[in-house]
Amino acid sequence: MRRFFLYLKSHWLISTIALLVILAVVGIVSSRRNKGGSAILTDTVKKQDLIQTVLATGQVTSTTDLSLSFKGSGIVARINVAVGQQAHAGDILANLDQRDQLAGLTSARGSWAAAQANYQKVLEGASSEEVQVSQVALDNAEKSLADTIQQQDILVANAKKAFLNSALAAVPKDSNSGVAPVISGAYTSEQTGSYEISFYNSNGGVSYVYKGLEEGVATVNTGSILPLGTRGLYIQFTTTPSVGDVWLVEIPNTRATNYVANLNSYNIALQTRQAAITAAQNAVTAAQANLDLKKAQARPADVAAAQAQILSAQAQVQAASAALENTVIRAPADGTITSVDVKVGEQASPAKEAIVLQDVNNLHMEANVSEANVAQVAVGQETTFTFDALGPDREFKGAVQAIDPASTVVSGVVNYKVTASVEKLPEIKPGMTANMTILTASKAGALAVPQRAVLAHDGKKFVRVIDDAKKKTYHEVEVSTGMEADGGLVEITSGLSEGQGIVTFINSK
Repeated sequence: MRRFFLYLKSHWLISTIALLVILAVVGIVSSRRNKGGSAILTDTVKKQDLIQTVLATGQVTSTTDLSLSFKGSGIVARINVAVGQQAHAGDILANLDQRDQLAGLTSARGSWAAAQANYQKVLEGASSEEVQVSQVALDNAEKSLADTIQQQDILVANAKKAFLNSALAAVPKDSNSGVAPVISGAYTSEQTGSYEISFYNSNGGVSYVYKGLEEGVATVNTGSILPLGTRGLYIQFTTTPSVGDVWLVEIPNTRATNYVANLNSYNIALQTRQAAITAAQNAVTAAQANLDLKKAQARPADVAAAQAQILSAQAQVQAASAALENTVIRAPADGTITSVDVKVGEQASPAKEAIVLQDVNNLHMEANVSEANVAQVAVGQETTFTFDALGPDREFKGAVQAIDPASTVVSGVVNYKVTASVEKLPEIKPGMTANMTILTASKAGALAVPQRAVLAHDGKKFVRVIDDAKKKTYHEVEVSTGMEADGGLVEITSGLSEGQGIVTFINSK
């Protein structure tokens, strides 16, 4: 014992900390088991009817709710309706000035009449004078084609000749020691390639042999201009060439400074020839077709073409009629005129609301429900409404009819439009603001406790059950919950029994 007290004396700091920890644990346990009577709020586990609702604010909307406008711009000439007046589908409600559209319709009808007359002419056939004129046109087109081919062939040949003769010169094939021979003349063939010239000693002195585009042998005669093959080229040696040197004459000479320019000119000449001949051939084809058409007597193809012209003219009449129709506003359905926002004589603009048509006898409710609650809403659920205009004491019934699949962002919040039916009463009018309550779930006789009585920790849920009603001691019981209902209630599916006392709130102060 003496040693124990000596240990405590020498380790007083450790002993003090241990004592404080023990006192704290005892205090916590005591606190969780028992708090002062006035510091704990309690309730009783009860069986009761639970409901779950979603609240939203919306507006009364007509089944037929149409904002009508003119499709074109113009001066308003007539308004045929007033606010409150009934309209039937097809009625003309207003129209713009129509003089330009009427003129266009008359012109289109004239084109239609001309197409019909041409159709009759095709059936009767062309006159002999028309056939003769078409024959002359064909003859001229064919002569023009022949002249074009001849002219373009000459131009292409000249361009190719210039391209192949681009500064022809002898260039060394390897490391030559002698002076390059001079190449002159004009290459007359269209074959491309090269002449390879090499030298050797002969009885007459130095001779040369060439091969490639042509083959041949000749003796060098310094200063003389000698033929290089049979295609218009000549070669001249200013000095006696060295035996062993090899010279190349390339056709065309791709190293020449004017090679690219001559090549481009040749390609352009080819393209120009093709375009010119094609144009001339098209002219011949068109002239021949026109002559054949004149000679033909009501062939099926001609009749079909004339009929096609009639159809085209009819389309123009329809387009003009549509333009005329765009100057009027027609009622697309039966309903009541609830707004006229246009005056005779003013300039109307396309797509600007002019007249509003609504079916005030068939109304429904539209409201935006946030994405946090829309998953609870389903078609067919019961709804109740109160209207700001009719007071909070009057309640009306309805049901969810539709839920938009696409969201609508309102003030940065994602919402979904919900449509609900509403009672047919004369005091309910389009545009009224309504407070909608949607009954999303209900349970009769469910075991329930206040939501704040449920605690969550360690991944589980608990309720503090009263052990002693007077001392208000309690212990925690693990529970399972179900529906979260209105009024701050939550369903208990397991863990509690009806009538048990529970802690709902502990004042920690």
